[in-house]
Amino acid sequence: MNYAQKILAYLGDEDRFSQVLLIAGAPPVEKIGTQFRIVINTVLTPEDIRDTLATFASHVRRSGSSDMGKQGVFAFGMPNQGRFKIYYLTQRGSDFVSIQRMPFDVPQLESLLAQPAQLALVDDALSQPAGGIVIFTGTSPDTLARFLYATIARINGTKNMVIYILEQNLSFLLKHQNSIVIQVEVGTDIPTLTEGICNGLFLAPDLIYVSSPKTPEEFAGLMCAAQTGATVLVSMIDINEQHLLSDLEKRLQGDFPLFCHYVRKTISLSVNQAGLISLAE
Repeated sequence: MNYAQKILAYLGDEDRFSQVLLIAGAPPVEKIGTQFRIVINTVLTPEDIRDTLATFASHVRRSGSSDMGKQGVFAFGMPNQGRFKIYYLTQRGSDFVSIQRMPFDVPQLESLLAQPAQLALVDDALSQPAGGIVIFTGTSPDTLARFLYATIARINGTKNMVIYILEQNLSFLLKHQNSIVIQVEVGTDIPTLTEGICNGLFLAPDLIYVSSPKTPEEFAGLMCAAQTGATVLVSMIDINEQHLLSDLEKRLQGDFPLFCHYVRKTISLSVNQAGLISLAE
């Protein structure tokens, strides 16, 4: 049975970030901190999950093959409800699905921080000399997305800039305020992250946000962006700064010292049980 509409209706009740998990042999549950709340009092079968996942996928504009494969992530927006990110994984013939709802409105940066005084750390990172890269790292992609979008929204409302955002699945949609905001979705608007970075340079942005670069070509594009004088914000998933730098050294090899030359700050994000974020340099 297809439970997509019931799940969307449940998630659309409140304007907040929320997450529902689907796994065969259990009812759909919402994860709230360390607690679970039953969404629909029905035990799901693998067929239920596949039917529900297929309905979610039908909302997506796709380029290229329609084959979803055994794992992946996609995103879409629903009028008056928000944006949804769907993560899925197939194991031994059964799908696990995470449905995450991002509200339309970007949260206030102050509301995300466990210590509001740490706004000074963010301001310091963004006031570094132009032509630099600021890396934000943490173990949760959704925490990174909310934090970076809240940071960019704060800039959008207070400064006159051209802001260029490049993300595989857009987490939020931003409106122009004091700044001009251009958002490009990899896989929908443009084929690759590398091409998106190169194309973005023609716009001469003041601020660039790139989510989860991986290849040497992508990092070379970030260095080119920094050379133009743009401030480049990068979010990367990793357990800590030391592990991240070790991984980057292996990926970039001879280009690692040059990349480090452009890195102005590296800030790690952690989340407490209440879902609030702490920052560490």
